[in-house]
Amino acid sequence: MVVIDDVIVFAIAAGLAALLAKIENLIRSWHYRSMKLPKDAREELSEKDWEEVAATRELITRIFGEDPVESLRQSSNKERIDRMDEFANKLAQLYGLDIQVDVTVDAVEKCGAYNWSERKAVFNILLLMVDGQNENFDYCVWESLDTIVHELRHAVQHKSISEPGFWGFTQQQRQAWADNMSNYISSATDMKAYTRQPIERDAFTFAAAVIEEVKKK
Repeated sequence: MVVIDDVIVFAIAAGLAALLAKIENLIRSWHYRSMKLPKDAREELSEKDWEEVAATRELITRIFGEDPVESLRQSSNKERIDRMDEFANKLAQLYGLDIQVDVTVDAVEKCGAYNWSERKAVFNILLLMVDGQNENFDYCVWESLDTIVHELRHAVQHKSISEPGFWGFTQQQRQAWADNMSNYISSATDMKAYTRQPIERDAFTFAAAVIEEVKKK
């Protein structure tokens, strides 16, 4: 005979197994991000960009320590959520952005997005719910950090279009981004074209520079 407590334990175990399976699927489906823009296809960053890269690295170190992977590996799920939420919101402030930032944990196939019309950035850090000893944990940490920097770079691009002089972007850059917004190519339509359009190429370049600087320790 199965008692109520047995049913509850079974349900929890089944739910956890389903969640872990979902995370593993997301790891496989999202693993393209760090590989889809080779260095020879990156944009050239300005002096101001490199200043912001350094400031971003300092913020990451302040919140996560010199080794974010090991720091988060030893953290509880709640601590991971709280620290990512702190990072995303403080980074938006550091970049001078007046936008809504939402960090969530949801079993959806999207790691993060910036909504131009709503001026809102949403980050799904489901990847960080994986066990710290998981063989892909390093990837989960770097992907989560990369996504936050990447999407907030989109918010920076957006603000620069309406505010000439913001971050010192050239008129040529701002015009290219504005034109791209009107003719945006989604990753679902054409992955290669998606990564090489001005908005995405710039965001991938900036985020990659930040992560590479952090990894230097």
